[in-house]
Amino acid sequence: MFLPRAVLACAFALSACGGSNAAPSGALPAQQGGARVRFADGAPLLETLINGVPQDIGTAYLQMDGATVASQFSYGTLTPFLGVAAGAHSLVARDQLGYAVGPLKTPSLTAGSRYTLIVVGAYPNYRVLAFGEPKSTSGAQLSFYEASPAVATADFGSFTASNHSNFKPLGSAHLGNVVTVGIGGHVANFGGFVGPANAPIGTLTPAQIDPFDAHNVLPFHRIGRLSLFLFDRKYASVAPVFGSLDQ
Repeated sequence: MFLPRAVLACAFALSACGGSNAAPSGALPAQQGGARVRFADGAPLLETLINGVPQDIGTAYLQMDGATVASQFSYGTLTPFLGVAAGAHSLVARDQLGYAVGPLKTPSLTAGSRYTLIVVGAYPNYRVLAFGEPKSTSGAQLSFYEASPAVATADFGSFTASNHSNFKPLGSAHLGNVVTVGIGGHVANFGGFVGPANAPIGTLTPAQIDPFDAHNVLPFHRIGRLSLFLFDRKYASVAPVFGSLDQ
């Protein structure tokens, strides 16, 4: 949903923990015929000028068009989906003292579609990448969202979770793109990785996101997709791969 990794939907976390930030109830009015979006902070630092010096605002909250959509927005967080109007929007990450990063303009969103919007970059060049969500299927899927401006293209694939072996390349994605592959009607003992098969940047299993999926099975209940996210590196010792379990 890195070593901390995220869990959404059911979940999102850094490497081994999980947590998702729900948007405050009623923050945005219900949107009829709009798009559905979730938000992620893929920027290692959210910096703005404070006393003339670029400084990290730390844990912030996120606003879209002036309405709060996430009460906590920091590196690696991923929110649940919520409805928004079609078209382009303005995002601002703001701390409790009022220091802000943004406004950042989103790409235009299409009514009836679902998106993951990820803030990426470094001071003063932040931007929003919009990833169109893959279509759901009845089987199991692995998706890879390339959201690291420091990496133009990255590979991804699967591995055997129980003994951390059999790393199998399944595809690659360019910055700003999401690639999804079908991995069968039902899989078990399954994990996903990002990077070269012989030297992965990061690995993730369904059980790390949802401990109830102890056998790393997909589909698990209604969850059929393991999603992997590559962000720019924040700490040298932390692999910048996050994940979520999605329908």
